[in-house]
Formats: sequence, structure tokens, C-alpha cells
Amino acid sequence: MTELHTSADRTVTVVRRGDCSHGPFAVEAVKRLVDELGVAIRVEDVLIHSDDDAGTHRCLGSPTVLVAGQDVEPSARGRSVFGVT
Repeated sequence: MTELHTSADRTVTVVRRGDCSHGPFAVEAVKRLVDELGVAIRVEDVLIHSDDDAGTHRCLGSPTVLVAGQDVEPSARGRSVFGVT
């Protein structure tokens, strides 16, 4: 398990399109988990509108969940082709 060292490390980000039907569920699931764990973690909900936004926020598909800036899907961490999908 990775230790969290900075306030940026204590962030879970859900990156999604505004029309993504799974996005709101992902945000709520992350918030519930944080509440259940009782840890001081900030949950960000980031809406993207373009492929440039997707690249900036490392979004491989909507929704993408990042913990301390890293995709929760280990096989996705080395990818560099981002887009609004």
C-alpha cells in the first residue's frame, strides 16, 4: 500500500464528461468509500469538454478515477492517448 505524503496525495479525482451516465455514480461511490474509511481525502469531480481537457486531466474514458494523480487501473497508468469517450 502506498503512503500518502502531501495534500495532493490525499485527493481522489473523478474525471468525466457531463453527459456520462456512470459519472455521478462513480463520484458518489468514491465519496461513500471515503466516508466509510473515515479518512481525510478530498474528492474532486472534474468535468471535461474536449480532448485537450482529457489530456490535461489524464482521462482515458469517462469516468476515470485517479488517486494521487494515478489511474486506479494499473494497466492504464502507462497509456498516453487521452480523449473524451
